[in-house]
Amino acid sequence: MSDLIILKLGGSSITKKSENKFEINYELLERIAREIKNAKNNSKFNLIIVCGVGPFGHTNVKQFNINDGIQTEEQLAGVKKTNLDCNFVGNEVINILKRIGLKAKIVSGEKIILQENKKVYSFLTKKYVELIENDIIPVSTGIMVPDTKLVWSVISGDQIIAQLSNLSPKKILLGTDVDGIFDEDPKINEKAELIELITKENFEEVLKKCGDSKAIDVTGGMKGKLEKISKTINNTPTIIFNLFVEKNLENALIGKEIKSTKIEL
Repeated sequence: MSDLIILKLGGSSITKKSENKFEINYELLERIAREIKNAKNNSKFNLIIVCGVGPFGHTNVKQFNINDGIQTEEQLAGVKKTNLDCNFVGNEVINILKRIGLKAKIVSGEKIILQENKKVYSFLTKKYVELIENDIIPVSTGIMVPDTKLVWSVISGDQIIAQLSNLSPKKILLGTDVDGIFDEDPKINEKAELIELITKENFEEVLKKCGDSKAIDVTGGMKGKLEKISKTINNTPTIIFNLFVEKNLENALIGKEIKSTKIEL
């Protein structure tokens, strides 16, 4: 799908992940929706949105101890709560998109994904294609999915993007709460330098500099995300950028240059 863009709305941006609060950043989401609509009015592209869920997923997974297999009724109840909370995030994104006139519908991973010991065994992309063909934006989130070995296991938003990259998107946009990948944590060191381009030549060096997330993150923080992305973007141009900077998303969608880290592997 040559005009497809996959957009990740990071949990660190659209939820209160750093504060470990089960709260959504509605003000930011409303601006995100407006920027998507503006971009669609000025450029032709199809879109899939994948949402990070912050504490709605990570905190539940840790609290109920459901990251390494399901053995008890309490853990099963934890899976149910986690998936309700994750789908809540996705549906709130959809509600905001609909309010400004964009059609969107949730595609819940628990219904289309099967894993085996935390690795994707089956991933049905047909639903995404059907929605796109009807001018509807599919929205998915990180979530718990059936697992042939563990009963249920976590699939992150980044793993979902990895599978969706098989649809041959023209680019992947990863929206977060910083300008991209830095040589040090920019939230701690204001002199940290942005790494504007990551290629095969400097990837290992960059990986060594990436720290883990300070918030609760069962999927490995920025280092874990970068490792997953590098193995699975299928040579798709990828941009990591700051969702909090006004018009960043709109400009990235229509192809304008923004402050960011570009990944070309």
